Amino acid sequence: MKIEDVKTAIKVGDFVLRKDNRNKIDIKYSPDLDKEVLIDDSARIYLIVQDGIIKKIGGSIQKGGIKGTVSFYIGAMTGSPGRPRFILHLLIEKALKSKSKMELHMITSPKTMARVSGLFRTKKMKIASFKEMEDLCKSDYYSREKKYPDWNFQENHKPYPPELERKFMAYHRRRLGRKN
Repeated sequence: MKIEDVKTAIKVGDFVLRKDNRNKIDIKYSPDLDKEVLIDDSARIYLIVQDGIIKKIGGSIQKGGIKGTVSFYIGAMTGSPGRPRFILHLLIEKALKSKSKMELHMITSPKTMARVSGLFRTKKMKIASFKEMEDLCKSDYYSREKKYPDWNFQENHKPYPPELERKFMAYHRRRLGRKN
């Protein structure tokens, strides 16, 4: 599906290659985007787009807004990254090296007043849930394409690319070997 078909997303920025760093990618945020949008803690859906085609739909309520969410992808070659973020980092790097244009887009929904139950009472408060938004976005995509975006491996019941899976496993072997 083309990003131009999406009516509710805004462009956040472009992924770029990094040089002389363990992390291979970074993001250049759109200059016309209000900085408050980048750190807004509202629930969000993010779309990773290659040459105008949606490759990944994900959702987050990560503190720090979309900047916090994307930091896990751009920093995935350090620390203890999970498999999906590590592999998506490498997929984005590979696409950039092949001269593809890689973009990040975002969809948000306003917070809504609701009664939330605690241990001893219920309280009326503003809430935002990304899961319903993410499920709706994936359902909309599937209704048109009869599959999920290519990089939504889990939803498509597809394995990660074997060469990237091997890199992930080797990374963690090296990382754990240093601690022993």
